[in-house]
Amino acid sequence: MDKTVSFIGAGKMAEAIISGLLSSKKITNAQVIISDKYDKRRIEIEETYNVRSTPDNVVCAKEGAIVFLSVKPKDMAEVLIQCKPILRQSKLIVSIAAGIEIKFIESLLDKETKIIRVMPNIAVTVAEGMSVVMKNTAADATDINIVKELLSSTGDVIEIRDEELFHAVTALSGSGPAYILMFLEALSDAGVRMGLSRDVANRLATQTVIGAGMMAKGSELSFATLKEAVISPAGTTAEALAVLEKMGVRSAIIEAIKAATTRSREIATTHPPDGYPEQTIGQTRG
Repeated sequence: MDKTVSFIGAGKMAEAIISGLLSSKKITNAQVIISDKYDKRRIEIEETYNVRSTPDNVVCAKEGAIVFLSVKPKDMAEVLIQCKPILRQSKLIVSIAAGIEIKFIESLLDKETKIIRVMPNIAVTVAEGMSVVMKNTAADATDINIVKELLSSTGDVIEIRDEELFHAVTALSGSGPAYILMFLEALSDAGVRMGLSRDVANRLATQTVIGAGMMAKGSELSFATLKEAVISPAGTTAEALAVLEKMGVRSAIIEAIKAATTRSREIATTHPPDGYPEQTIGQTRG
């Protein structure tokens, strides 16, 4: 790709995307420019990845054909207003700010601006992330495909067409790594209780989860069918699964996702990020 990519905000997610893009050679170092309100962070990214940087968000926006908005949600309104004249000039805007709806960005720019909303998860930092993308009506198939191709350097990418589903996405894949890490912690604790050293228990638990994930990812079989392949009649796996079912683990996971989805909706509708101009809050709430 021969386009320059700008990153307004140089946090962990932005760094992960920059690292993935450069490692995959989808773009060159010279094609990346960043800005950040913290000089120390900006210079750190500049020196680590040999990319250009500027303390000026407007300059950063002007340089890029594709502009990633990777600031904190509370800073989004300020950045949009600051860069509005530039961002409306045939730019492709990619927002990775959690909870910021497309219609809010449109309310501060306009509906003719090409906007792609992205919900990545923390695993993009190890190039095994899950990113969900959605375009507004001004963006076309070429635009979304460009973003999908860029993000593929950090893991898997799925496109959705109903923004309401971002709440479920947030609950399942956005928060999901925390659930898996809790499960890993429990597996390791159980191993230690059964006499394994912590190091051995950690390695067994981690590789088991990685292996199961890769089996599922590489198979067309359902999760249930793959699970059955591990179970022997009256064996250890059958006994363990019976306990998990009795303890309500499956229903607890479902209820946890439901609760997180509900909370995501509550945050979006009752707690707009700090810094929203008052005249747009009503529009954002719908």
